[in-house]
Amino acid sequence: MSYKDKLDNCLISLDVGEKNALFIVLMKDGTICRRGNGNPDKEFELLKGHSDLEHYQAFMMTVSEELFQFSGVFDQTPMIGRPCKMMIVFSGPDGEEAGFKCNYGEDSQGPPREIVEMLINAVKIADPWYMSEREKLIKPETGPQISPAGNTPPAPAKKWWQRF
Repeated sequence: MSYKDKLDNCLISLDVGEKNALFIVLMKDGTICRRGNGNPDKEFELLKGHSDLEHYQAFMMTVSEELFQFSGVFDQTPMIGRPCKMMIVFSGPDGEEAGFKCNYGEDSQGPPREIVEMLINAVKIADPWYMSEREKLIKPETGPQISPAGNTPPAPAKKWWQRF
């Protein structure tokens, strides 16, 4: 059994300066959370839900087993520009943990390519779900509709935050 098979969730976070620019949680059970797109100058809502699309499994297919031997903290110097911190943390049900934390400057070289690719892949995999959930929040509410027969319309579907 590979080390990847012992893991069941992943947390990805990107801080730029004092702001969290991206936050993603993917879990094997279908739980998914996300806020942001990596831009520290835009405010996005934190959305949480459940998906049957196996986002976690799709993400883990992009993660090389060999990368886990290099887990740890990386400080890229010189740090030029706002301080940045990228974290990718994996864990499993029996206490397994592995992760990568990179400290660097916004205008510096940045984290190793393999770690950046993990973040980019997680964003791409979570994007359709996140955009769909955001669209549900942005759609304007419509007032009650009265049918020609005078019947009351069915109750609107619960909002995403009421389902939990």
